Amino acid sequence: GQVLVFLDSHCEVNEMWLQPLLTPIREDRRTVVCPVIDIISADTLSYSSSPVVRGGFNWGLHFKWDLVPLAELEGPEGATAPIKSPTMAGGLFAMDREYFNELGQYDSGMDIWGGENLEISFRIWMCGGRLLIIPCSRVGHIFRKRRPYGSPGGQDTMAHNSLRLAHVW
Repeated sequence: GQVLVFLDSHCEVNEMWLQPLLTPIREDRRTVVCPVIDIISADTLSYSSSPVVRGGFNWGLHFKWDLVPLAELEGPEGATAPIKSPTMAGGLFAMDREYFNELGQYDSGMDIWGGENLEISFRIWMCGGRLLIIPCSRVGHIFRKRRPYGSPGGQDTMAHNSLRLAHVW
């Protein structure tokens, strides 16, 4: 298809989740969009809504969520307006296929898990794109308590990938 949609395998989509993601991409193919990520309990599978947040990061290049200031949610479109986000979580997003290829897809120098979401977020911004959270699209995600798999030789892939991110950008 013309649009690629990435979803972690441990997600549950809601009704009418896809249509709000496609509109901004149709308007500008260099727009990368993310749904609001709701929480599914890893223990009980209960579903709870998340507040509207956007991606950020700290000086250690670790992803974090930041609350969106209320003033930004009080525009003409109210709480349904797309929200600019510096970074994305990485496992749940949609983008134009050609734009993904133009950006170079995922960085093949990254190992297994960690930091790839910040790297592609930086590349989107630095290469003329924009990254949006779409409040009208909600997808549930099981947040595990620990990584379900190891790394070859016990290597810290998060540290490796964060160092690569800092070196490249």
